[in-house]
Amino acid sequence: MRILIISDIHGNADAFKAVIEDASRWDSIWILGDLVDYGPEPHIVIDMVKELKPNVIIAGNHDYAVAYNTDCRCAPEIHELSEYTRRSISMKLLSREQINWLKTLPLHIVNIVAGKKMFAVHGSPRNPLYGYLKPSLSKEELLLQLTPTLFAVKPAPIKADIVLVGHTHIPATIEVEGIRVLNPGSCGQPRDSDPRASYAIYDTENNTFTTCRVKYSIDRVIEKLKKLNLEERYFTWIADILKRGSI
Repeated sequence: MRILIISDIHGNADAFKAVIEDASRWDSIWILGDLVDYGPEPHIVIDMVKELKPNVIIAGNHDYAVAYNTDCRCAPEIHELSEYTRRSISMKLLSREQINWLKTLPLHIVNIVAGKKMFAVHGSPRNPLYGYLKPSLSKEELLLQLTPTLFAVKPAPIKADIVLVGHTHIPATIEVEGIRVLNPGSCGQPRDSDPRASYAIYDTENNTFTTCRVKYSIDRVIEKLKKLNLEERYFTWIADILKRGSI
């Protein structure tokens, strides 16, 4: 089985379309949250996702923030831009029905696939919406984030073979205490200095996780942003992130 794994689309329908076309075939599609904010077409992204009928879809912190009109609690260096685009793009373009649909998304899903227990979450098992699982973390910090409760005195990793995460916008493969942590990177706003849309394929037969990159027209996305008449400072900020693939 080929599982197409996508995360952090962030209103970038052009990047999303490029990923779907590039992946070409899959047996199952898993989407790890953050459909909205930053990009110019969150409404189109949601409609595309609903039409695809993914086998697994979970809420990201931005989806939750739009759904419940609350703070995204994202990284300080990007928080101001996030709050601005939520007010000026997402909340203006999304219908009430789309916002209510975001409220139905679960915070995590556990599936048994090819005999392996797979735990899908946006952030981390310990903190589904806001936790970060980065390769740069120490083993102790990784174990803490893999603990499925905020109240554990000592880190006891979740019982899973594979943990699928997004949120960092950086593709990664981490192994700790026999658990594989896999991150497909960001489809709509990569932050690993490669501006191409990122996604991954997990092949259950070969037990391989492959990160893939695909070019799309960033200039076209920037033109769409320009038509939204955003404040110049924020427009330039988003455009720069998209062009450089970093914040």
